[in-house]
Amino acid sequence: MRLDGKRCIVTGAAAGIGRAIALRFAAAGATLVLADRDDAGLASLDIGAERVVVDVTEADAPARILAHGVPDVLVNNAGVTSVRPLLDTADADFDATIAICLASAFRLAREAVRAMTACGIGGAIVNMASVNAMVGQPCVSAYAAAKGGIHALTRQLAVECGPHGIRVNALSPGLIVTEAFAARLDPEDIRLTVEAYPLGRLGKPEDVAEAALFLASEASSFITGADIPVDGGLTAMAGAAVVSPRIRAWTGRPPLRFA
Repeated sequence: MRLDGKRCIVTGAAAGIGRAIALRFAAAGATLVLADRDDAGLASLDIGAERVVVDVTEADAPARILAHGVPDVLVNNAGVTSVRPLLDTADADFDATIAICLASAFRLAREAVRAMTACGIGGAIVNMASVNAMVGQPCVSAYAAAKGGIHALTRQLAVECGPHGIRVNALSPGLIVTEAFAARLDPEDIRLTVEAYPLGRLGKPEDVAEAALFLASEASSFITGADIPVDGGLTAMAGAAVVSPRIRAWTGRPPLRFA
């Protein structure tokens, strides 16, 4: 899984999952173009990358990013999590979430594909979706809608771009403990949340970065239109398996203990 000689664009690269992807791609030999609105965060990535300080929702964002060259790989990672009950989610909240998580990915992918097909170079696009597009959870209606759109967009782009040698896939992370998120986690909440993950732990940004590298590299050359859950088995396990003492006993796990 090498990216030597490949120009790779990563959006939302200043922190969290995007930062981990940038570091992993750099280690794999990629030439990087990193985009984020956090100038200081980008500057702290000392990996010889070209930096584009930009809000991906701005109309000229694709042109500014692609001014650094036609990509072989595009990672649409920029996003925001909106956590609000349905009845407290204003139109502006919904629209902003769609703009950042879905519309910006569409516009950048469209212009990247335009440039890639003009050059006839083929390539790969990796879109960041979420398990929230597959399973319901309170208070994330806007976010889930945006990530569901990423799933659909990924399949559509795969069909349309395949004849040009461009593969398009998505990743759906579960709960990934980024540095910013870790500071807000309650130990008891972590203990109970982990019970929903068959692998017995929460995710790390590096887990997603490894999957992104796989989809960006020639190791996945016959994979397109796919979504890979990077979720420790979260979406594979039935809710009853988490809470039922009888089912838990089958797998050797003790009954849940609530504080």
